[in-house]
Amino acid sequence: MKSQLRISILLLFSYFLSLCAEKIDDSIHYYIQFTNDLSIIKEPPTLEDSESSDDYVRIMSKNNEQFLCKLPQIVPDEEKTVEYSGLTAGKLLETILYKEKLCSYLIDVYWTYQVCHGRYAIQFHEDKMLNGQISRTEYYLGNFDASLTASTNENIKPQTRRIENEDYPYYSVSYNHGTTCDVTGKPRTTDVVYICVEKVQNKILSVTEISSCHYEIVIMTDLLCRHPEYRISEKRNHKILCWNQDAKNEKDAKPMSLQRLDDFHDTTFKREFTINEFEEHEEEVEEGGVLDEKEFQRLKEVQQTGFVLGGVKRFTAKDSLANAPSVVQHTVNRILTGEDCIIAGTGWWKYEFCYGKHVIQYHEDANGQRSEILLGSFDAVIHKEWVKLDSKNRGAIKGTQQIMQLNHIYSKGDICDETGAHRNVEVRVRCATADHSALAFSMHLTEPKTCQYVLTIESERFCEPFQFADDYGFIEIIPLGGLRTETTTAVYTDEEDGVVAEEEEEHGDEDDAKIHEEL
Repeated sequence: MKSQLRISILLLFSYFLSLCAEKIDDSIHYYIQFTNDLSIIKEPPTLEDSESSDDYVRIMSKNNEQFLCKLPQIVPDEEKTVEYSGLTAGKLLETILYKEKLCSYLIDVYWTYQVCHGRYAIQFHEDKMLNGQISRTEYYLGNFDASLTASTNENIKPQTRRIENEDYPYYSVSYNHGTTCDVTGKPRTTDVVYICVEKVQNKILSVTEISSCHYEIVIMTDLLCRHPEYRISEKRNHKILCWNQDAKNEKDAKPMSLQRLDDFHDTTFKREFTINEFEEHEEEVEEGGVLDEKEFQRLKEVQQTGFVLGGVKRFTAKDSLANAPSVVQHTVNRILTGEDCIIAGTGWWKYEFCYGKHVIQYHEDANGQRSEILLGSFDAVIHKEWVKLDSKNRGAIKGTQQIMQLNHIYSKGDICDETGAHRNVEVRVRCATADHSALAFSMHLTEPKTCQYVLTIESERFCEPFQFADDYGFIEIIPLGGLRTETTTAVYTDEEDGVVAEEEEEHGDEDDAKIHEEL
């Protein structure tokens, strides 16, 4: 099999950019394939010809490895005139978002952002006071200015901007006359930028303060996808073929330093996150000489215990350190099974989140005595009914090209003295970088209503498992080395017998009544 590696053409061939500048562009994707088969490169040039050719280049690695690389012929796509007689981008937003008075939300670590399309954008924070009342701090980031938006020329081709390494055509709407800024002494202003993302309904992607009290809010919506000018263009990958004239086989075709780097990435996380069970028995194996069949099977079972992701992978997660196979295996077997819990909190109360099990608020005194309040436990049946009530904002939430968040409900918590009802907590698990580390977790809890909580957990560790989630936010895991069965449908494992819990598909009238009472 030919070795392939996606790397930037600008890094590898920076010294000959002047020879083929018309072929190099950030919007064009390249990948490099190394081979020892010269017949793949048709009619290879001589040394003298390759030096003056725009189609071939000879390079040498620091280990004196010789490569002849053939550059692809890039033919620019012809701009096709798109015939479209439908609504303009502004009218699409006006007739649906503005008319129906829809709002979008984003809960950040401290601030919550709210964009009510065609009306206003605000940021606010709520604190619960000792007397039970809610103290709210809010700033208007801007109010919709219909006259300013109406003057926008929509007949020209929309501009594009780079968002998550893709060039998106966008439609920008100005919001002015917000709360006066303490720094500038002028009203706050916001640019609400809409981009086309299929099957995503009005989700806030990001909020950025570009300059003092001037904000930019990027919103993903499938409404713009109805206009052909706002659909993202499909990218093509172009192959750069490099022949290693010294390699004896395909395995050795890569540069030695590159091969060592690949080997390092393949083994680093295995060393860090896995335990070689055979090392514990290495000494007794040497003394005994040969393992009998019973001992061999026992060691084999020890090595094969655990779970792996099952089901269908719906999307592809973006490249990340946290997506290394050994890290994903650790996340599945320790976090998603609830074996390891995530703990956060620096004040009197701390919070314990065990995925698929419970959320607990607790305080531990100097003597180790622990006082607990159960905020909620996971019940798959109640969760499914909860998702059905608002499937757009619950369960699996898709971003631009992958599932970015899972929203779960943990119910049946301890009785709240103020309301006389059970506590419950909405858990929002996000595929996002925490504390500038691909492997770290961040977690914070808010209480928007009395004894009704929102727990947000962020980590890149969740990105790869999320892509296996169904619409309810369930991730199927199956025993390592085991056979998949029809009843293996949920991620959450039974704590006592270690098998994957089975979702109940049929419920009686009495159960339905209890579920709706809980909701």
